[in-house]
Order: sequence, then C-alpha cells, then structure tokens
Amino acid sequence: MQAPRCRLARSPRRTCLWALLAALAASVGCATSDSVVRFQSPDLPPLPPATAPADPPAPPEALAGVGEVPPGSIDAFRPIGPDPDGRSSIAQNRLRNMGDEDTEDISRFPDFHDDPLKHSGIPASERDPFLFPGLMNLIYGDTWRLEEDARVAREKRFRRQANIDIRDPDPDTANFPNGAYTLPKGRLYLETSPIGLYGSSNSTPKTYQWEYLVRYGLTDNLELRIFSNGLTVQDTRQRVIGVSPIAFDFKVHFWEENLKYHIPAMGVEMYISTPFGSPQFSQGTAPSLNLLFDQSLPFDVGFEYNFGITGVQNGIHENRYQFSFAWSFQREVVPDFDVFVQGFYNATGLPRVPRKSEFHLSSLEHDVSIPTVNVVGVGGIWTVNDRLAIFGSYNFGTNPASPHHIALLGFAVAF
Repeated sequence: MQAPRCRLARSPRRTCLWALLAALAASVGCATSDSVVRFQSPDLPPLPPATAPADPPAPPEALAGVGEVPPGSIDAFRPIGPDPDGRSSIAQNRLRNMGDEDTEDISRFPDFHDDPLKHSGIPASERDPFLFPGLMNLIYGDTWRLEEDARVAREKRFRRQANIDIRDPDPDTANFPNGAYTLPKGRLYLETSPIGLYGSSNSTPKTYQWEYLVRYGLTDNLELRIFSNGLTVQDTRQRVIGVSPIAFDFKVHFWEENLKYHIPAMGVEMYISTPFGSPQFSQGTAPSLNLLFDQSLPFDVGFEYNFGITGVQNGIHENRYQFSFAWSFQREVVPDFDVFVQGFYNATGLPRVPRKSEFHLSSLEHDVSIPTVNVVGVGGIWTVNDRLAIFGSYNFGTNPASPHHIALLGFAVAF
C-alpha cells in the first residue's frame, strides 16, 4: 500500500526539496514488507513503478545436481501422454533408454537428398562419392549415429549397456512374433512360461509345456539364444512326460525404425531345432529363418510382424519347410501396461507350438503332409520394474489342425 502524500504549500524551495527526497528514496529502494514506499512531489509527473532488486546468481555449488537424473533411473525420461511423433511404446522405450528421447524426433532423420557425411568433419574434396547416397539416409543401424556431437553419440551408445531396462527390448515370448531389437552387449534375459496349455487338434493331443528362453547380448546388435518347450506332458492314449528338445538361436538387429520415411526396424533370426531332449518329443534337426519387423502405426500402436521359412518334420521323419507369419498389434494403455492382439500362421517366431506327432496318424498320406495352423488371440504385458515383466495371453485356433486353445502365463527377468 502506498504511503499518503504530504500536503504542503507549493513553493519552489519546497518543490525542489521534495524532488530531492523522491530521488533519494527511489535510489535506495525504500520498501516495506508488503509494498515500496514512494515520495512524490505534487508538481512532478508520477514516478515509474519500483522494482525489487534481482536476486544474485546462485553459486555453482548450489546448482550441483539440479536437473540431473539419478543413475539408473529410466522412469525419469518417461513422457506423459501420447507421443507427438507417433511412436509406439516399443520405440519410445528404446529411445528413452538412451536418456535423451526429446532430441530423437523425426526431424533428426536426414532428408533423402542430404549429404550422408555432412557432420563427419571430412571435407567433401577428401571423400570418395557413394554409389547410393540416398540409401544411407534411409537406413540407420543405430540412432545414436544421428547425433552431431561425437561425445554425446558415444555416451548414448554406452547408456543402454550401463542400465538394465526390460522394456528395451520387450520379452520375445510375451507374444507370438519376435521383435527386431536385440539386448545390449553383456545383458541377459531369462524368459519362462510356467503355464503353457495347448488344446488338442486333429493331429496333436492336449499338451502342457513349461517353456523357457535364455537371451544374451554378444554385441549391441547380435544376440545368442537358447530355447526349449521345457517340461512337456502330452495327453495321448498313454500320458507321455519328458523334456522337449532345445533350439540354438541367433538374432541380428539390422537397422532402426525411420519414422520420417515410415521404414520399419528390421532384424533376422536363425535357429535350428535339435534332438537334444526326450526322444518322444524329438522333431529332428531342422533349420528355420525369420525376418523380424517393428513399426509404429497411428495412435501409438506398435506393429510387430515376422515372415519366415520354418523347418518341420512330418510323421515319417522327413524335413519339410513351411511359410510362416506371426503378428501382433500392441499399445500402452497405462504406464508400464500394454495390451496386444496377436496371431500366427503355421508357426510362431520360435518353435513353441506342438506339431505333427504319432497321434491320430492312420495313413501314409497323413504321414507325409504338414497341416496348416492358424491362431489368433489377445494378451497383455505388465512391466513391474526395470528388471521384471509379467505377461499372459489367451488364444484359439481357427481351423481343425490348430490347437483348440492356447493359454500362456509367464514372466521375464533381466540381468
């Protein structure tokens, strides 16, 4: 509140005196706790509003730690609400794990006609021309290569190795297809489904399986994997109990998703089934190959799909090869909880589904044929923390050769 003006007789001497007092008060910034006290001569125009002096800058010691993220805190980079660039939760998790999601937007991807080495520091006169320079701007094996500062790029490269985050990548056995992304170098996942119930079909009996998958990052883009359907019980005329054979598997991550040109992330998986298990569940030795894709769709939906050639042994122990296709549409509904719709044609990304057995074989024609299988279903993934994820799904077959139903419940642990 402003102090009341002093009403004095107007004289030149007193006018000058009040002018000096007003100037003095303004210079020292006389203030009360609620307002600034102002003195003003009746013959002078109003003074400008008084302003409080600015606070002195904080010493460097006081700023230490401000805005910094505690080591290992991945949640500090989690965005709120839909992603402005339309990335799926899988893509968001991958960028977040490098600790700088806001800078990895669509605009950072170069245009098709840009110089691929414009940030290399090497003059154009000292470079040999590329045969397909535009292709280099479409395909990036790692997004940290988009960073102009080499020091920052190096930091992002090692950030994924430094911190465990089971969101990047998601567990592969949570749904039917396998993701295009691999584990960071030196990290390990153990994925297992204690509940694996497969209904009967016209060529296979009801089956219980306790499957597991062990994954290890040999490099940031190469993953060694061992898979098995584990403890297996088949309800045939006489119940059969044993251990399913293991499969040796390699996954290679080729390139990241390019949102600017709608190019999906891509990887390749190669596995070979072996007879190393109970003889009654052996499917022989058969190789398989899958092309793995991850792509962001509108409304933050992630589309994961695999195309493959799957080796299968028929009833007279001959190897046959089938085209296979596995797919999943996934979206995060609340933080750390995703739901998905999924399915597969002939085979999943891993040899998880019981195939032709000695059950219900009645003729040579049936022995040499491989039935077509088609399954669809729904499921969810709950990421409990950075190291643990729980998942489950319920699925049903759409034709007589498919399992009547498939119910799966499991978890994954990251190390």
